[in-house]
Amino acid sequence: MKLISATALAAALACSVLASSPSTEGLQDTECVSSSSSNLFKTKMEVKHAKLFSIDYHDTYKVLNNLSTNNTYVLYQCGTDKPAVDNVDAFIPVPVSSAAAWSTSTAMFIEALGMQDRIKNLGTAPSIVSACLQELLEDVIKPFDEGNSTSVDHQEQNNTVVFNMPYDEDADTTNTVISTEYLEPSALGRSEWIKFFAAFFNAEERANDVFGSIDSNYECFTKKANEEYNDLRPVVAWTSYAPPSEYNNNTAYWQISFADYKYDLVRDAGARMLNTTGAQATTFDSAEAFLDALEDVDIVIDESFVTYSYDELLEHYGVRDRSKSSYSWVTAGRVFRPDRLQSVAGGLDWFEAPIAFADALLQDLIGAVHPKFVKDGYQPIWFRDLAENDPIVVVSASNCTDMYAARKDPAETCSALSFQEANPDDSDYEGVDENQTEDLIYDISKSEVINDEDTTSNAVASTANIVALAAISVVSILVF
Repeated sequence: MKLISATALAAALACSVLASSPSTEGLQDTECVSSSSSNLFKTKMEVKHAKLFSIDYHDTYKVLNNLSTNNTYVLYQCGTDKPAVDNVDAFIPVPVSSAAAWSTSTAMFIEALGMQDRIKNLGTAPSIVSACLQELLEDVIKPFDEGNSTSVDHQEQNNTVVFNMPYDEDADTTNTVISTEYLEPSALGRSEWIKFFAAFFNAEERANDVFGSIDSNYECFTKKANEEYNDLRPVVAWTSYAPPSEYNNNTAYWQISFADYKYDLVRDAGARMLNTTGAQATTFDSAEAFLDALEDVDIVIDESFVTYSYDELLEHYGVRDRSKSSYSWVTAGRVFRPDRLQSVAGGLDWFEAPIAFADALLQDLIGAVHPKFVKDGYQPIWFRDLAENDPIVVVSASNCTDMYAARKDPAETCSALSFQEANPDDSDYEGVDENQTEDLIYDISKSEVINDEDTTSNAVASTANIVALAAISVVSILVF
């Protein structure tokens, strides 16, 4: 496995605008106010794409609902009386001055708002890929003392709010807020959770600006990709392999993911999705059955927890001799892994920035599916061409230029790009059926299938970026 230092790409993904201290621009009511104040929140947020949270505004407080967990949070302006609202899981004074985050994706949203100076504690800290959050971890942010539950309790109690995930059975403090952005059924819905987190910092204006740009840029990429590539849509499969281990009874298995947000991404990128029966994931107990499902696939995106070479992937997938293979994704060498950006500890940015920046995720997928879509060439962000042995980019704190600047959207401005028309004779489209626009349907009833996973699978694991801490485990059955 080749490793290179992060260069221009990592620098662009780091904080880029020089500043000496956190900015207050785009924030409302940054100080405590008189309890007699009313109509405090002049700037409001409306939810457009997200299905799993809602927000309502009142004179001195906001009601935030996590619709997937049925949790309700009342955020009341500091200095005003705590409102009399029933059936509330937590009352949080805002704007919060200190926050703790157990998920690396949560930390990414907060950084996108430019509020990372408020983060005081961070879980799974070695996994964080953001250069500026890594730098803050050296002086400002303290990792949770995860080996000492008493110490963790003390750290959580010393924060105004603790952002956690529903699988944590200890997440029962009065300042705990559950976030489930990873369960959203669309990429834009996941990114819109920036509004959920913005509510705690009175950063409505910032969230509206950031997400508005992501939304319009995403729509532009979708329109251009589908105009240019409607007649030449490769079939994409999201796959993974779990080697025998103590976590799976020493029995290997293979999996194909059909997560809802991936359907949108693949179609919006000008491609077709390998589809089965509507399940979120299908697990196979043999390589033969797994390969049978991939027979008519053109592009494989491997999400296995283990990192390996192209030859090792083919061996794990049961392809014994690539020269004799009839699979187009093998003969054309169209195999990718979303592991290009990593921390020194091996944490994947795949579980951070792509969730917050749906437009950049779509752009990167278009680059994998239609590699010549930009006339001047395209530099991938997350998708690494495994067949070409693309190198991994390691991001460190040294790549941060200003730890207090808001995280910049890594996407290009779609309207400024010149898309190049796809050429059916190009080797990138070897084996691709022309003039096919519908998803490829595979009947799993004819195959040896262990089980079909439901929507929730075990997705929470990847949001915490546990991949840096465990090579393979039961949490590798993912919605991601």
